[in-house]
Amino acid sequence: MSTDQTTVARPAGASLSGAPAAASAPRMTWQILVISAAALAVIGQLYLALPLLSAVADSTGSTVAQASWAVTAFGAAYALGFLVLGPLGPRLGYRRLIVGGTAATALFAAVTAFMPTIEAVIAARLLQGCAAAAFAPTAIAYLTRNIPAHRRPLAFTALTSSFLAAAVVAQVAAQLLAARWDWQTVFLASAAVTAVVAVAARYVLVPDRPGSTVSPAGAYRGLLRAAVQPALIPLYLVALTLLFAFVGLYAAIRLADPLGVAADDGALLALRAGGLPAIAIAPLVTPLLSRFSPVQRLALSVAFAALFLAAAGLSVPLGSVALFTLLVAGFVLATAVAAPAAMQASTVAAGENVAGAGAMYGFWLYIGSSAAAPVVAGASGLGFTALSCLFAAVLLAGAAAALLSGGRSRRAAAR
Repeated sequence: MSTDQTTVARPAGASLSGAPAAASAPRMTWQILVISAAALAVIGQLYLALPLLSAVADSTGSTVAQASWAVTAFGAAYALGFLVLGPLGPRLGYRRLIVGGTAATALFAAVTAFMPTIEAVIAARLLQGCAAAAFAPTAIAYLTRNIPAHRRPLAFTALTSSFLAAAVVAQVAAQLLAARWDWQTVFLASAAVTAVVAVAARYVLVPDRPGSTVSPAGAYRGLLRAAVQPALIPLYLVALTLLFAFVGLYAAIRLADPLGVAADDGALLALRAGGLPAIAIAPLVTPLLSRFSPVQRLALSVAFAALFLAAAGLSVPLGSVALFTLLVAGFVLATAVAAPAAMQASTVAAGENVAGAGAMYGFWLYIGSSAAAPVVAGASGLGFTALSCLFAAVLLAGAAAALLSGGRSRRAAAR
């Protein structure tokens, strides 16, 4: 076989046709649970530092603005790391990358806790972001290769719900722990939790044999093919809008301060935590939409996310915090349904090039996340209602891109 091929070596327990062999429901459930726990632990590292910036600045003799680079460094390394590590799954093995990346993320969390200067903290976070980047694209490919097709919607929903929940859980946990201990203890605790998850992944996930016929050059050629594949490009646009709007909403709440919630730490914490029930019920909603294709689910849920987001902004003049919180929860639920649909649609469109497509999908997803805060900071003077309508318009563009993807897929199938 040519080294240019990016097909994946058959995992242990897979059939010769490439489909996962039948496995017991409990074993599949444990795999999904461990992958979801790893997503919470690894992706949570991105958001963990946000409530700790003042404490980090005080202990390192820097400013909050300088300390914020600890977040930016992680995010930039994380997004770019997708393109470096994501395509290597077929070569190195999916379980090996998940376990190794998660363990390295835990190691650099502990290293960060012992850094005496802000420059050293930023450097440690940069390395941590690189390590964490091994997880997400590899997890997408792992679920595609090892979970039967009829269980994948649930598996992808659990994974993406964990991605979204990490933003809330990590910040809430950091805020609560930092109130009693110092920021270093928060990082050490997160390192311990992440290390435990890495050990669990080592023993629960299905062993796989690396594809010895896949050269590194061949793997990266697969990434380049995924970057320009016509059926995937609209889905990358959807990925760009999802976390852009999700992170942008919470950044806008903090900066534009609708209804005065940002001035009250307790109210802000409650508003953030209020999204968790919506994320938790997303796996229950997804099976109800199984009659729709992944692209149809994606377009519908993104459109509803835009509707809820615009409604939340327009409700501010009414002065009802309860109504505002309910509409934000609706937006979070719609986003939690859209994210796995986008992931599933991209893996279907990718064919055998799942590793390359997963890396590109994750790259655009977190580029959108990283771009949200600067946009909100630059446009915060417009007010929350205008910002929410701006993000809603971006989401509607994402829904249109999803429909475009579906049209291209149908035309390709007709040829």
